Amino acid sequence: MTTTTPTVTLPAGWTPSSSGCLRTTDFWIWDYPEDRNQRTVLGGPSQTDNCFPSTWNPTLTYEGSGCPPQYTSACQGPDSTAPVTCCPTAYAFSCIAETDLGIHSADTFRCVSKHNTGGTIVVTRTAFKPNTIAIETRTRKTNEHLFALAMIYKTPTSMPTSTLPTDSSSTITGTSMADGDSAAATPSGESTSGLGAGAAAGIGVGAGLVVLLIVGFVAWYLLRRRRTTFQELETPPAPPPPPMTPATPTTYATQDGVSMYSKPTELSAVPHEIHELDGR
Repeated sequence: MTTTTPTVTLPAGWTPSSSGCLRTTDFWIWDYPEDRNQRTVLGGPSQTDNCFPSTWNPTLTYEGSGCPPQYTSACQGPDSTAPVTCCPTAYAFSCIAETDLGIHSADTFRCVSKHNTGGTIVVTRTAFKPNTIAIETRTRKTNEHLFALAMIYKTPTSMPTSTLPTDSSSTITGTSMADGDSAAATPSGESTSGLGAGAAAGIGVGAGLVVLLIVGFVAWYLLRRRRTTFQELETPPAPPPPPMTPATPTTYATQDGVSMYSKPTELSAVPHEIHELDGR
């Protein structure tokens, strides 16, 4: 299989979303000027502009790790590092034989299948030399081939981190073709800026605990102060001391029976005579 060196990646999110792309009943006959070079193809020549990336050509190999949406792996080269050919999932396509490449524009139509039922189909014939288009009705035969355009990718040694979603029917594991503008993975030995998820989570938890401790302390202090004030308001004041009773003056009875107050007298300043005891 002849392909170019992979140097192009698909834009992230690319999908053949244009109206009419890969319709199962969109049969065309691509009629080339060369003798016996007429193929029934899924889709017309305009799909190369409307249904493929602007960088597409039949032999271009994209960098990627899987087929894009609506495509599936049809074949791969002799080893796991060889290019992979992705064909539309509309029919059970396989890859054309290597010996047929380069013959009658076979490099353009790398996907091939056969009709599994007969019947009448409507085909649009486009003749390239006279540049005409005509609608035909023909009988479909089970021995007739149906061709389709392919997309080719090869997985490089180092893949970008941002990739395109892979179609679920692809037999090649991994993600699909990557965006060329996406950031590559950090090489070994180089550090990345910013905190890791674990460190950020630890800081968040620690900050939350500090806030909870502060709120708890403030609530405890206010409750304690309120309780002290309430107890002071409920405690009754101490009763006043009892009144002092005046002392009753000393009275003496006279001979007439009348109680009279007797004024206390002072001791005489004349010293008393001291007598010694007889020592005999």
